Amino acid sequence: MRLKQLAPVSYLVALTVLYSLTLIPGNVSAQGRMIRMVVGEQKSMKYTGIDKVIVGNPRVADVKTVGRDTFILFATGAGRTNMTIRRRGKSTVNFTIVVSKEDVRSLMSEVRKLLGDREGISIRPVGDRVILDGRAFTSEDYRRVNDIVALYPQVKSFVKVNPNAKKLVANQLNVELQKSGLKNVEATVVGTKIFLEGSVESKADLQKAEMITKAVGEEVENLLTVGIKRMILVEIDFVEIKKSGTDHIGIKWPLDIEGDVGTTMNVNYAKVLKGPGIDTAGLTVGGRLNGGTTFGFGFMFQDGYARVLAQPKLVCASGEKAEFWSGGEVPIVVVTALAIKIEYKPFGVILRIAPTADRHGNIQMEVFAEVSDIDRSIGFTAEGIDVPGFVRDSAKTNVTVRHGQTIVLGNLFHIAEEKNVSKVPLLGHIPIIGELFKSRVFKEKKAEICIFVTPRIVNPDTPKILKMIADIKSRYKRAKSEVGFGIFD
Repeated sequence: MRLKQLAPVSYLVALTVLYSLTLIPGNVSAQGRMIRMVVGEQKSMKYTGIDKVIVGNPRVADVKTVGRDTFILFATGAGRTNMTIRRRGKSTVNFTIVVSKEDVRSLMSEVRKLLGDREGISIRPVGDRVILDGRAFTSEDYRRVNDIVALYPQVKSFVKVNPNAKKLVANQLNVELQKSGLKNVEATVVGTKIFLEGSVESKADLQKAEMITKAVGEEVENLLTVGIKRMILVEIDFVEIKKSGTDHIGIKWPLDIEGDVGTTMNVNYAKVLKGPGIDTAGLTVGGRLNGGTTFGFGFMFQDGYARVLAQPKLVCASGEKAEFWSGGEVPIVVVTALAIKIEYKPFGVILRIAPTADRHGNIQMEVFAEVSDIDRSIGFTAEGIDVPGFVRDSAKTNVTVRHGQTIVLGNLFHIAEEKNVSKVPLLGHIPIIGELFKSRVFKEKKAEICIFVTPRIVNPDTPKILKMIADIKSRYKRAKSEVGFGIFD
């Protein structure tokens, strides 16, 4: 009775030992590895020198050879089994395979719980897998999706970050910052990051800005400065080139006579009545004739060149307005029905700027630049009142450039040509010979005006500022020596 009960046990032990002996040869080095799979899943595995792949329970896992060194492992049912890979001339590799039966509906339920109520992301089953698709509105949503995919190998993600999500968050931040009184703070999007730029007056305002960004729930890089703004140097170059010329070719004949005619007559009569002497009488008559005309012969060429260069430079804080004016004011009489008053008209070099710089070296500027001067030739004179005219070159615009770059605000090229021909009637119309009775005058005026702007982000230690200070000091010392008294002046 007892032997009959133990016989089956001894038989099973013997079979197990025999099975082990058949699997493990003398050169085997046992290597225990575990593979976790889900029912229906497959894996491609590759080992060099494969002789045979043995799976303990085909109902749990099965293999199919593909080529000499590759095979595919299939998870056929839930359970646990072993797999042995025999290799020629090499050690045998052993695996423990654990296959679990996963319900897609329960997996979707778990994924929904972990994902939460996040807009823009959809969940759908595809076979035995769960697919996540859509666009994440925040970086936190995108990170949560990646964490779920790492936790569940049966979950596949096609979720991308919404390109407008960062802009929406930045706009929301700007609204909250303005409500909190932080007017010099702005949230901007650069690539896939949000930056907080500008300045605050105190550390308390800095903490307030940080609290607002945390409440939004988005990663924001804080670049705020406390009480200090960037300084910007703006250099303006006014370049004006003028040329005027007058050419006179030919003979100018007298076509009219101009002058005046006058007569003078004096009569003197004297007679002696008594005594010796001689009776005398006299009569004097005189006349005058004056005349004039114009006659020209030969060639005349006149050329004139002018160059005007103004270089105003102005430094101001980022986001602030500044103005530079170098020139004077002209009094102008203004007559009204009630009174006569004096108004002053400014002239010279005028520069108004409002630059704003960001952390990437971009400088946005509102620029107004003007160079003006008095020109009496275009003025007005009447009843003892002299009102001068002005010539002015100006530009007003809004541009964005990078630190140190030069941009042309305006470029004007103006040309005017004039031709006058005078000739003697009849004689001037004769071919060839008529050229002797003609006179031509050519007039030409050219002008080109360019305005260049170069902004730079500077501080008191910037080499550009130090060089400007050194140049001004050296010119001042040189001028002092030239103005001083010298015995050889």
